[in-house]
Amino acid sequence: MSWISTLSPGQWALLGAVPLGIILLYFLKLRREPVEIPSTYLWARTVEDLHVNSLLQRLRRNLLLLLQLLAIALAALALLRPGIRGEQSGLGRTVFLLDTSASMMTTDVEDDDDRFAQAKRMIGERIDTMLDTDEAMLITFSDRAEVLQAFTSDRTRLREALDRATVTNRTTDIRGALQAADGLANPRRSSTSGDATDIQVADAMPAEMLIYSDGNFQDVNTFNMGNLKARYVPIGSETTGNLAITAFSADRNVESPGDAQAYATITNYSSTPDTCEAALYVNGEYRESQSVKLDEEGEAGVTFSLPNEESAATVELRLESDGNPLQDELTVDNFAYAGLRPLRTVSVLVLTSGNSPLEIGLTTESAQKVCVADFQPTGYLDTEEYKARVEAGIDDLIIYDRCQPKEMPPTNTFFIGSLPPEQWSYTSEPGRVILVDIDRTHPLMQYLELYSLLVFSGRALEGPPGTRELVGADSGTMLALAPRDGFQDLVLGFEIVSTDDDGGTLTNTNWYAERSWPVFLLNIMRYLAGAADATSAPSYLPGETVRLRLESQIAKVEISRGLASGEEMSVAPGGIVEFVDTDSPGAYRVMADDKLVELFSVNLFGQRESNVPTQPAFELGYDTLTGESGVERRVEYWRWILVAMLALLAIEWWLYNKRIA
Repeated sequence: MSWISTLSPGQWALLGAVPLGIILLYFLKLRREPVEIPSTYLWARTVEDLHVNSLLQRLRRNLLLLLQLLAIALAALALLRPGIRGEQSGLGRTVFLLDTSASMMTTDVEDDDDRFAQAKRMIGERIDTMLDTDEAMLITFSDRAEVLQAFTSDRTRLREALDRATVTNRTTDIRGALQAADGLANPRRSSTSGDATDIQVADAMPAEMLIYSDGNFQDVNTFNMGNLKARYVPIGSETTGNLAITAFSADRNVESPGDAQAYATITNYSSTPDTCEAALYVNGEYRESQSVKLDEEGEAGVTFSLPNEESAATVELRLESDGNPLQDELTVDNFAYAGLRPLRTVSVLVLTSGNSPLEIGLTTESAQKVCVADFQPTGYLDTEEYKARVEAGIDDLIIYDRCQPKEMPPTNTFFIGSLPPEQWSYTSEPGRVILVDIDRTHPLMQYLELYSLLVFSGRALEGPPGTRELVGADSGTMLALAPRDGFQDLVLGFEIVSTDDDGGTLTNTNWYAERSWPVFLLNIMRYLAGAADATSAPSYLPGETVRLRLESQIAKVEISRGLASGEEMSVAPGGIVEFVDTDSPGAYRVMADDKLVELFSVNLFGQRESNVPTQPAFELGYDTLTGESGVERRVEYWRWILVAMLALLAIEWWLYNKRIA
C-alpha cells in the first residue's frame, strides 16, 4: 500500500481543525427561552434540553458525533490517495517519450479514439503513480523532437504538458528524442577523455525511459544507452491492415501540351486482398473514378487523363467505398494532392552568327508556347549587358552556336559545334560522321529517329566525369550531357550550319530537314530549359519548410490551403518566400494581387506511417527492445473511500431527522 498526499501542510492543519470544531459543538449548550408548562411529563423534550443549560456540558455517548468524525476521517484518508502500486524501477527519474507521428492516429485500439489517445492515457496513469520524490520529463517526437516538460516532481505540471501534446501528420524519427533524453542521463566531459585536467560537466543521473509508440520508425543501432534504462510500450495491434495512396502526381502530356495526366500508386498494407475506388477531383469537383483491386501486401497503379487542362488546377485523389470516403484504420493517407501549373514560358538566349534552322525550330507553334528565344550575335558575349544578364540569372538556357564564353554561366547550356571552356575536349579530327547508337531512355532523346541523318563534318567529344553519351558515332561520342555544379551542359560535336572561306553559309547536316529536328529542340525546351518540370507543382512532406522563388517584383503573397483563408507573407529580396505552416496535407495556392503565381502540395507519402501494424520490437543501441505490456500502474481506492464517506453522511442525516421528528 502506498500513499500520495494531495494537500500541503497548511491545508492539512486546516482539515485537522474540522473534527475539533465538531466536538466543540457538542460541548456547547444552546441558549433557550424560558417556557412555563403545566407538567414536565408532557414536555419531555424540553426537559431534556435543561441538561445543557450551562455553557459547557459533559460529552456523552452520541452516535451522530461518531458518524460525523468517521466521515471526516474517511475524507482525510481519501485525500491521502491510498493505492497499490505495481513494479517500480527504483530510479526515481522517468523520461516519457510520446510518439506523435501520423501512424498514431490509427483507430485499432479499444476504449480510446486512437493510438495517440491511448498512449496519453497510459502516460497519465503512470504520472499518477509518482511519489513526491519522483521526477519525470515529457518528450514528444515525430520527424523532430520537442521537450514539453523538463524534469519536475510536480505532477500537475506534467499533466498540463501531457494535455498540450497533439498528434501530427508527420513522419517518425526517434533519434532527436533519444538525444534529448541522452543529454540528461549521460553526462558529458568538458575536454578530451584521458586528460588529467578533464572534468565532468554533470553527475550521472540514471533514468528510466518509457517509449510509447507503435514502433514504426527506423532502428537506431548506433545509440549508446549509457545510464538510460529503456522500455518499449507498444501501442496498437500487430495485425492491423490499411489502404494508402503512396504516390500521386500530375503533369502535362509531352505529346500534347494542352492535355495532362495524373498518376497514382495505391498500396495494400494487409495480409488479405482488398478493393476500393480511386476518385479524382479537379479544383474540388468530381471528375471520374476507377475501381482498384489489390492483392495482399500488393500495390496498383492508376492513370487519369485530363484533357484540355491548359490552366492551373489543383488535383485531388480520394479512396472511396460506394461513393463515400473509405473508412479504414488510418484515413489521413486516403487522400493525396497535386498541383498542375499552366505551361511555363522559359527564357532562352541564343548566341549565333546566323543559324536559320535553329531560328525556325525555336519559332514553331509548339516551341513558342513554352519558349521566348532572344537571338544575339556572338559579339554579344563581350558586352556588359551579357555579363549583367548572366549574373542576374534571368535565362533558363543559353545556346552557344559555334562560340564559347570565357566562363560558364550559372544556368544550363547547349553548345553547337563548340566546347565549354573547361573540362571538355575533342578526341578525333573533323570528318564524316556515321551515327551508330542513341540513348532512347533519356528525355532529351524521346521520339527521335536519327539513323538517317547525314553529317558531313564532326568531331568526337570527351567531357568531365559523369558525362552521359546520348548519341554515339563511329568515331566516338557525338552528343553528350554533363553535370556542372547543379546545372547541365549539352554539347553537340558537329555544326548545323557552317561558313566557307568567303563567309558564305553552308549546311553541315540534313537534320534541319528532318521531323526529328523540331522535336529535339522542343525536348531541349522542356527538359533542359525546364518547361516540362515547371508544369508539375512540387510536393512536400507535412512539417517540411517550403522555399519558393517567385518573381522579384512581387512584394507580398497570400498562401492558402484549399478554400481556407490564407496567410499573408512578405517576399524577401530575390523573390524568396519560406513557408513553414505545412502540418496539414492539402493543395496550397500562392496568390499575389488575386493572381495565381505558384502551386504546391503537402502529402504524407510515408511507407512507415501507412504500414500501420505495430512493431513488436526494434533495435535500439546494441540491443533489441521488445514491447512490454506490464508497465507500472497504480490501483487507487480513494474513490471508494469517498463513496463510503457519502454513505456515512447519509446515515447521519437520516438518524438526525428521525431523532428530531
